[in-house]
Amino acid sequence: MRRILLFILALALCAEGSPAAGQPRREDHGDLIVLHLYGSYQEMGRQQAELIGPELRAVYELQCGDRERAMARASSGMRLMDRFLLPLWSGIGPLYEESGFHDELGGIADGLGVKRRDLMRAVFTLTAGSTVFAATRSATADGRALIGRNVDWNDGGGRRRPLLVHYHPSNGDLAYLFAGWPLVGLPTVGLNEAGFALSFNFFVSEPRVGYAFPQWPHRRALQRAASVEEGIRIFEETRLRGISTFMVMADAAGEIAMVECTPDACAVFRPEGDWFGQANHARTEAMIPHDGYRSPDSFERRAAMESAVQPHLGRLTPEVAAQILRDRANSRYANASTVANLAVLNATVVHPAKGLLWHSTAMQPHAPFGEYLPFSPRGDAPDAPSLAADPRFEAGELRSEAEVVAEARRAAELAGAGSFAEAAALLDRLAASPESPLDPARLAWERARLRWSQGRLEEAYEILGELEAPDRPYEVRAHGLVMRAVLADRLGRREDALRLYETARTHLAEHPEFNVFGDLHQRISLGLQAQETSGPLPETPDLMLIPR
Repeated sequence: MRRILLFILALALCAEGSPAAGQPRREDHGDLIVLHLYGSYQEMGRQQAELIGPELRAVYELQCGDRERAMARASSGMRLMDRFLLPLWSGIGPLYEESGFHDELGGIADGLGVKRRDLMRAVFTLTAGSTVFAATRSATADGRALIGRNVDWNDGGGRRRPLLVHYHPSNGDLAYLFAGWPLVGLPTVGLNEAGFALSFNFFVSEPRVGYAFPQWPHRRALQRAASVEEGIRIFEETRLRGISTFMVMADAAGEIAMVECTPDACAVFRPEGDWFGQANHARTEAMIPHDGYRSPDSFERRAAMESAVQPHLGRLTPEVAAQILRDRANSRYANASTVANLAVLNATVVHPAKGLLWHSTAMQPHAPFGEYLPFSPRGDAPDAPSLAADPRFEAGELRSEAEVVAEARRAAELAGAGSFAEAAALLDRLAASPESPLDPARLAWERARLRWSQGRLEEAYEILGELEAPDRPYEVRAHGLVMRAVLADRLGRREDALRLYETARTHLAEHPEFNVFGDLHQRISLGLQAQETSGPLPETPDLMLIPR
């Protein structure tokens, strides 16, 4: 009898140490990190810290630096939130929500040996753009739902790697997949074992963040919902949503929809047909007044996604979805507002009925072009085939483009360090190359910015002349015209300045639906009233569309 008991105990101990029974582990597939986590959310947070280790520490330090730079130019409200509200959330927040958000971050903080409030601050430095489609029934080859999604955010010079996490909670929540990157906190794409999928697009609303203790339906839907209707209900019934979102949903029964939510209100978008594309601007009448990012970038990416999907309607499969995520048909330049833009960090395809999520194994600047491996929320290795890499990626034909992008990123780093002349010389070389994959208009804008940073106003004025042509990207031309007008005044050319201000005003009037040009409208009004001859030059945006 004793031998039998010892044998049973030995079997139990072996099972306890096996991956199938819940041993946390890490797998690396190319650039993609895959984690298998088990237990409470706090335990799973600590497991992340142990399995990702120095890479997680590097991301934490990167995002702490991002936070410090953001606070330097933040509003008083954001400063108060950073100083008082986030520490309060980290301490009392777990009492008000059930998604394990705070517990998981607490486990990560403990594993890293940092204060929980500091980790919370690091997490809340991020926003992102994204481009997605959801299709079902008559739009897909098998009549089931399908999601294709590119998540846009910078990889921090290679420190922020794509991450796919298998969560196996011990509290009765559904097992689920969570795609993002270390310290993202909320899923950018997810699929649970019940066949419910979601895709989180950032919504720049007013307000964007709620000040009460959030309950994070962004996670709770993935942990509990088995259908789109249940996912919608979780969002609608949550009183304190925390952060705004466009949440695209699909399920194994073939339903698709999207909720558009601010921290204190939600509206449901349902397509008229069996598919839709989405970027980062609101679709519903209720949410459009709250939308702070009705920009050319978002409208162009959504239109590009819709154009890429339309030729394949009725024949959409996971393989076709991967091809769509590689689309750049709306521009011949790599740094444009395309579906497969340079900032894609996570490229994913989800088939809820099959219980599969495919994730690319490649990183920026060519994440959508790599091989996509299949994963199951159950944690087992599915028999489904991978989605092949783009032939150009496989053959190394995109390598030269990656090298040019790396040079442009280096120029940005030099400029950030104050080495304006060296950065300008590097961008001048890129602009002189007839084979450059970068948009010459965006290069001209950046080259001019570097000139006026050195006080070389005449040179900057001449370079900005390239942006007067009507075929330049809309937002680049708008900023170029206004800045050239400012420089004309500084150079004593009042008639030129007035002409440029009027041209800029006419240009902006062509698209009143865009609401992100308030500073330009104000600058035009002031410039038309009086000549500006001194004072600091206005702050200007980075329009290169190259991740930093």
